[in-house]
Amino acid sequence: MGKTVTIGTPARDAILRGALQVAKAVGCTYGPLGRNCLMDRMAGLITTKDGVTVARELEHGDRLQNQGTQILKTACIKVNDQVGDGTTTTAIMAAEMLRLGHKQIIAGRDPMQVARGMLQARDVAVEMLEDEAIPISSLEDLERVAMLASNGDEDVAKTMAKACMAVGKDGTISIRDGVSIGVELELKEGMEIDRGAVSASFLDPETRERELDGPLVAVINRQLSAVVDVQEMLEVASQWRPRELLVFSLGVDGEALSTMLMNNNKGTVKSCAVVCPGFGHHKADYLMDLAALTGADFVDREAGYDNREWNPEWFGALRAAKISAALTQLEAYDEASETIQEQANSLRGQMDSVASEYDRDLLKERLAKLTGGLAIMKIGDYTESALKERRARVEDALGSVQASLRGGVLPGGGSSYVRAHVEMEPPADLTADAACGWNIVRQGLLAPTKTLANNAGLEGSAEVQRLIGCLKEDPSPIGLDVVTGEQRSFLDVPQILDPVPVAVSALLSAVSVASTLLTVEAAITMDHPDS
Repeated sequence: MGKTVTIGTPARDAILRGALQVAKAVGCTYGPLGRNCLMDRMAGLITTKDGVTVARELEHGDRLQNQGTQILKTACIKVNDQVGDGTTTTAIMAAEMLRLGHKQIIAGRDPMQVARGMLQARDVAVEMLEDEAIPISSLEDLERVAMLASNGDEDVAKTMAKACMAVGKDGTISIRDGVSIGVELELKEGMEIDRGAVSASFLDPETRERELDGPLVAVINRQLSAVVDVQEMLEVASQWRPRELLVFSLGVDGEALSTMLMNNNKGTVKSCAVVCPGFGHHKADYLMDLAALTGADFVDREAGYDNREWNPEWFGALRAAKISAALTQLEAYDEASETIQEQANSLRGQMDSVASEYDRDLLKERLAKLTGGLAIMKIGDYTESALKERRARVEDALGSVQASLRGGVLPGGGSSYVRAHVEMEPPADLTADAACGWNIVRQGLLAPTKTLANNAGLEGSAEVQRLIGCLKEDPSPIGLDVVTGEQRSFLDVPQILDPVPVAVSALLSAVSVASTLLTVEAAITMDHPDS
């Protein structure tokens, strides 16, 4: 198969068209008055108003334009994976910055200097957003954030806010399909760790996830590399078939990993190994927490254990586990509350004796994860397609609410971006081309509000200029309420709020994509085999 090289403006022009396709398709869903997207899938048609669901489906038939589509699509999905929301905002801002930048490059601007100015403007804008952050202080604030992210679903918003308040910012919220119509909430013992499967081969190739129902659990404080490190454990676990095995250790590689994968694929012992949380010598500490959560023995050679001669009493158990490439959610049995409390008391005792502030913070983090608990939201609807659409909105709302708890909130509706646009002034030492890049980011900050207004049937450019005028006259938070079509103070109740981590991540990703693609001078694509 040959390859085609495209140089200069034709390459950038095609890449821009591919990126704009993403922004147009995803942007139509933006805001409370955004529209649905109808998608044709192997399993049938589905309608959705969830930006990341739309983005995942996009692929351009033209290979050169598809490069722009895939790069922006990947950036959008990454933002969603990191903070749970912000897909549409990322696509809209990146596409606008690309469009403006492309015009300047054609006019003769130096792409590298333009990109330099964009990155400098990005850093200033991010600092402004973070300085404007307001800590979440009430259940009502969480409900407002969830209401916006779930596109006005009141049941989801209230249940989500209640769940987040119950488990705290370090607790775990799991979303599952329910058997009844509506939204149900259950609170259980559990934990979420920011590590996933050791190998993607343990996961479902389509969903990139794995759900284990009532698995056995082994917690081993050593690296598993040789066959003999896992052989005896797998043989003992096979006595409980069809129960699956979940392994936590300092690492699994080499022949040990191959043996586990072979047994898993053949069905001899269905199993999954998860990357150990923590770093360095702190990994053993996290393994002790997992042992307390699961009721497993902490298998450690220094304590007299030899994992090559496995005792069935060393296994623990979980009610359920959900594993992906980057996260693992664990649902404990109610009986685990006693061992969890014992470990929690031990951690509290250690806090009084450690001298290092760093070690104390780690202990606080471990305690929060261990005692935060698990909230399970069960989502039901009348049809399969409606359930999938609603679940996607619930996942967006979850990401937004958790981001709000971590980093606070901003006046919403894109008004914080517009305020940054108003207050940003380029440094005097910028070159003309770098100042052009700075201005591209300033103009790109207006794109989200403009799109919100357009989707509400308003004239986006006119509404943005009205908002700029209001912000110059009044220093208080003012924004466009697209539901009423009015510019109003966001100090009013109900407030319109956006999570700070979502707003910041969307801006960082948008500038990164735009500045990178504007510096492309050559694009290489594979020829179609039939051409």
